[in-house]
Amino acid sequence: MLVSAGVEKHLLNLVCVAALAVVGLSCQPPASPDSVSGTIETDDARVASRYGGRVEKILAQEGEGLSGGQVIVELDAAELHAKRDQIAAQLAEAEAGPRKEEIATMKAEWEAQVAQLNLARLERKRAEELFAAKTISEIERDRAVTSEQALEKTVAAAKSRYDLLLAGTRPERIALARAQLAELDTQLREMKIFAPTNCVLEVLSVKPGDVLAPNQQVATVLLTNHIWVRVFAPEPWLGHIAVGDAVKVRVDSFPGKDFAGAVEQIARSAEFTPRNVQTVGERVKQVFGVKVRLDNAEGKLRAGMAADVSFPKVPK
Repeated sequence: MLVSAGVEKHLLNLVCVAALAVVGLSCQPPASPDSVSGTIETDDARVASRYGGRVEKILAQEGEGLSGGQVIVELDAAELHAKRDQIAAQLAEAEAGPRKEEIATMKAEWEAQVAQLNLARLERKRAEELFAAKTISEIERDRAVTSEQALEKTVAAAKSRYDLLLAGTRPERIALARAQLAELDTQLREMKIFAPTNCVLEVLSVKPGDVLAPNQQVATVLLTNHIWVRVFAPEPWLGHIAVGDAVKVRVDSFPGKDFAGAVEQIARSAEFTPRNVQTVGERVKQVFGVKVRLDNAEGKLRAGMAADVSFPKVPK
């Protein structure tokens, strides 16, 4: 009888503990009827050089906050600098055009050819007169005529060269040199890999001396100026949620603290509630994805944190 009484007492204790546990669970504060849960996310960017090269300098470290335009990695570009200097010199020469000494020399050559042409004309005229008087042969007359014709062409060519010098460099040649220079400037800019905006350097994928192929990833940066959480709101809530609405967000890392947010996007098509998302209503129902942009001016929110988003306009 004593053993049976002990067993009965033990069973009674177990029943009491179970009852207390049930009561305790039932006394937990219920979830807010106007909130849903999600995970904080942030946009990232994978920066690279379109032309590639050898890593010369690394100017940032993983975890470091970067400002827009800050250099992360610098690639070797010695041969590009030399080629740019060459093209720049060619462009300067083309824009300057021929020197005045060159123009003067070409003018003197043209004038000398004109003088010879005038002499040849006189000789041809004299030869025709002598041939008419039958003093010289026909061959001598023809030789004088041919010499005049050849000098006329020589003078025309000299005049053309002189006019070209006066006109200066062809515009197309200058445009070509400028285009080549612009292309080299673009390649030189790609030798420095910049932060696209204010961000955090999450992963650095290279080290000094590495040779990179074009478009090979150098680093991954987190765009901390755009941090957001996606939650799934039940269909009956849609009439109380609009783009631009202010919401409150809470995370486990800072109990009791409300972070500001704003509705940035509402999905146009419905879906079923993901298994890892809890709402106050039924789990299996149609929901709509809602993207909430967060104000992270204090820098306390991080990607991966679980967050509860409260919509103040949703009826309690």
